[in-house]
Amino acid sequence: MSDEREPGPVATASDSGERFKHEIAADVAISGRISFPGNARIDGRLTGEVRADALLVVGPTAHLRADVRAHNLVLFGTIEGTVCQSDVVELKPGSRLIGGLEATRVVVHAGAIFEGRCSIGKRPPSSSDGRTVKHAKAREA
Repeated sequence: MSDEREPGPVATASDSGERFKHEIAADVAISGRISFPGNARIDGRLTGEVRADALLVVGPTAHLRADVRAHNLVLFGTIEGTVCQSDVVELKPGSRLIGGLEATRVVVHAGAIFEGRCSIGKRPPSSSDGRTVKHAKAREA
């Protein structure tokens, strides 16, 4: 019998700002690039690019038209854009992700909406021109 358990939720919709080093409130609108060095929560509107070195929670009132890179992402609101280079992406009930998704692990709860292209798991390395690099097997003599 295996003792492995599925990890619990990364965040809940009611998590307060106390858990997050950075927070964008529901009445805030930002356009441009933003980078978070720690856990962050967005409840407002953002257009552009978002980077998060740790956990990024997109709250139920949030609407992002952005390309998002976060170590872990929990989505309660809406993202229109590409989510990439993430370890874990969790789409909660009522969330909407319209665009591309690239992550090691994806959790989609009932009631979440995802429209777009999805790549799950490790991807092979690519060359500088974007083509996939194939590794040749060494021959035994």
